[in-house]
Amino acid sequence: MKKLILGIAGAAALSACGMPTPTDPDLACDPTPASATLAANVQALFTAKCSECHSAMSSTYGDYSSAEKTAAATVNQKSLFAGTAGTLKVVEPNSLSNSSLWLKVLGGEMVGRTGPKGERLYSRMPQTGTLSTEEKKLIKDWICSGAK
Repeated sequence: MKKLILGIAGAAALSACGMPTPTDPDLACDPTPASATLAANVQALFTAKCSECHSAMSSTYGDYSSAEKTAAATVNQKSLFAGTAGTLKVVEPNSLSNSSLWLKVLGGEMVGRTGPKGERLYSRMPQTGTLSTEEKKLIKDWICSGAK
């Protein structure tokens, strides 16, 4: 019984400090994600919602002006927020908990989110405007289906 109580308390403590718990539904890929590819449907979302800050003029944060440039700036690229651990990616295919873009879409530190090793993420994305539930699901499905 003591182990069970300690286990629950430990999971609550991890969740409270922003560390993902193994059962966090926001960080679990659906077993069969909907088909989503950058070129077919995700790029239009990035163009509409992200290009104000992520453009050719913003090399620091990545150029999301075309599918090719978005892929080059995000997929398997080390995140600016990787910290000393150096493992956090902007988008890591098939991984939501190690993808800073996804964690920032969920709200970043505004809602207590950090990277899996406590990496600081700062604010949510997009900084101006919001993403609908459907738009978030599209990004989630894209990452979970391999970020192609």
